Amino acid sequence: MESFDLLRNISIILGILLPLLFIGMHIGIAMACVGIFALVVLADSGGSLIMLGLLLFNTLADQYALISLPLFVFMGYLILHIGLAEKIFNGSKALVSSVPGGLLHANIFSSAIFSAMCGSSVATAASLGSVAISLEIDEHKYPPRSVMGSLAAGGTLGILIPPSVTFIAYGVFVGESIGQLFAAGIIPGILLALIFMVWIYLRAVIQPSSSGPKLPFSFVEAMRGLYGMWSALALIIAIIASMYTGLATPTEAAALGCVFAALIGVFGGRLSWATIRNAAQDAVYTTCFLILLIVTAQIVSLALSMLEVPQQITAWVTSMDFSIPLLFTVLVVMYICLGMFLEPASMLFLTLPIVHPLMVSLGFSPVWLGVVLVVLVELSNLTPPVGFNLFVIQGVSGGRPMKDVVIGTIPYWMLLILMLALLYLFPQIALWLPGKLF
Repeated sequence: MESFDLLRNISIILGILLPLLFIGMHIGIAMACVGIFALVVLADSGGSLIMLGLLLFNTLADQYALISLPLFVFMGYLILHIGLAEKIFNGSKALVSSVPGGLLHANIFSSAIFSAMCGSSVATAASLGSVAISLEIDEHKYPPRSVMGSLAAGGTLGILIPPSVTFIAYGVFVGESIGQLFAAGIIPGILLALIFMVWIYLRAVIQPSSSGPKLPFSFVEAMRGLYGMWSALALIIAIIASMYTGLATPTEAAALGCVFAALIGVFGGRLSWATIRNAAQDAVYTTCFLILLIVTAQIVSLALSMLEVPQQITAWVTSMDFSIPLLFTVLVVMYICLGMFLEPASMLFLTLPIVHPLMVSLGFSPVWLGVVLVVLVELSNLTPPVGFNLFVIQGVSGGRPMKDVVIGTIPYWMLLILMLALLYLFPQIALWLPGKLF
């Protein structure tokens, strides 16, 4: 009987949700409609609507950590609008472009540094793509597919290397420590950047035509490049050090980052009221979008909890005695399929009400799960036909074919799958540092 109820409830919920999405309704509004319908009709508990006010209060007003979300988003957009990306790329170019693979290494290296300040995949890809593409393809004659593929892949580091807005949103939703999630993303983020760069190096050695010329190393240029990005490195150190020395909470570190980014703009002569206004407008849009998803996903989560859907799914999975590797593989395949059709943040919050309680009840660490889900979100950013980074890179490439972007990202897509396998086989990649710091 429970199996029948489970199938009926899931079928009805999907039968309402999918048509709403297909007709173009915003996914946040669609989730709210489905959640309220499930509470009133399926759970047969009109009184549950009274709980929505308390739910909204607990999600928004009673979550101190949520304040860090708009602050980190605003900091990222300030950095974007004051033009720090060009200094970071030029510094990276001077440091690593003498290695086989040349400027492709600079794409990944600069993406990793920019990610440690920005927290957004799309902003990272757009900022560095607009700086690097014409230089590498037109001036240095690098293959377009290699250039655009590395930039799209480098952009995915934006939500893995802290500060990450996706980690903040996930932590608020599941009630997990933002500081622990940030710490959990550091080693996987650095490791993933190194994996990308090792691939570029090996391919350049084995197949030189896949990359362009190496640039000669100059100690003077390297020092000049480091000097050019000292402010970026100082900002990263200030945020990380303030959080993990106990001087500041993540929220206070976010506020510190905003002030530091503004000072960088002032001393660089790039901060104006127009810059602040544009950064604030972008930050408000992004924050409202994410908070709407968090709130409506909580409504769906409440409805599913009232219907006991997560508990029934957990009991069913346990009774079927699925192997853990098979379950993890199914999870990865599910997110790959969803990533073909849904915007990454929407995909994450649409599935969290079921995936999180299921995986935690089976013994998985919620911190480790957060890192895995962020990598899966990164994967969706490179998955056509909806992969955001693909469209961003194609948009800043000056009209080059989308086919070149997609083909160029295929190796990095496979490397992200490798990263997921490493996280599954060696969970301490994500859990060691939080365990030491907390």
